[in-house]
Amino acid sequence: MQEVMAEVEKWRRQGLKVALATVVKAYGSAPRPAGAKMAVAETADFAGSVSGGCVELAVIDEALEVLKTGRPKLVSYGITQDMLWEVGLACGGIIHVFIEPLDAAPEVYEALKGRLEAQAPAAAATVVRSERLLGRKALILDDGSVVGSLGDPELDRQVAADALKALEAERPELKVYRLGTEEVEVFFDPYPVPPKLVILGGVHTAIPLARMAKEVGFRVVVADPRAKFANRERFPTADEVLVAWPDEALAQVGVDRSTYIVILTHDPKIDEPALKAALNSPARYIGAIGARKTHAERVEKLRSWGFTDEQISRIHAPIGLNIGAVLPEEIAVSILAEVIAVRRQAELGRRPQPTAAEAKGA
Repeated sequence: MQEVMAEVEKWRRQGLKVALATVVKAYGSAPRPAGAKMAVAETADFAGSVSGGCVELAVIDEALEVLKTGRPKLVSYGITQDMLWEVGLACGGIIHVFIEPLDAAPEVYEALKGRLEAQAPAAAATVVRSERLLGRKALILDDGSVVGSLGDPELDRQVAADALKALEAERPELKVYRLGTEEVEVFFDPYPVPPKLVILGGVHTAIPLARMAKEVGFRVVVADPRAKFANRERFPTADEVLVAWPDEALAQVGVDRSTYIVILTHDPKIDEPALKAALNSPARYIGAIGARKTHAERVEKLRSWGFTDEQISRIHAPIGLNIGAVLPEEIAVSILAEVIAVRRQAELGRRPQPTAAEAKGA
């Protein structure tokens, strides 16, 4: 929603009606995933996209019709041999797009706008298929409270619980419920807090990593106990730059399930307290730079401090995806790619634990 919010608010200030189109399901090689949005004003101006250009003109026509009738609709776009010269996805995918008037549930929209501005988590739930509840909408906050209703108390109860699961997973989902003899399909659109990347160690690789992470939506914090490494000149785009030891920095910024910790100093007197603090936190990702032999030695030390193998297995080390990176900028790309893969729950596969020979330095 953030991608179209500025334009939507501009149109609303001008007194224009607005329709919102959301991809609720994507198959095959569809160019935009579930949750992608496009807003359409009654003037046919639009913002965002649902397909990267393949079906936008068709969606605008449908959206204008929705604004005329006030009735939401679920439409599908795809490509077959018979559709090659018609509107469709050249990539061969299929998308289902739900188009609704923005003012159908004004209290839900205002609540969502407030949560986004406050960077507070919430999940929207919308009925996208139903004979009698189509378009009903609710916003479920992270404390379980609900704004709006889907029109059925039992459905509201079930949806509230499932919305919190979608919010935890940070993944849009389409789910079917049965109300008597009717099947009702609900789309969950989660809005988690912006992910936070905490970079411990203001080394060379941290500079491009901080810049690139900011560009893809992370709140970026850089911390190093050495002022020469942690300063605004080196990290002008970071949200925070702290001259602090790792445990102090993590306590100051706060660590939750939306936090990703990257340890880059390659200096045991900084890395070790960083790993201790990170492993005692609920961070979603912990990565540490260093060769396999270095990490094997860390593992043995962490075990001696009482950490279990299950706890230690949370550490991604050597850090980053194996793309043959050499330059600091390339290493930053590999690290950020791994962080994104963990966030999006992509199939990474765990690295094997160090062998006994490696641990002994053989």
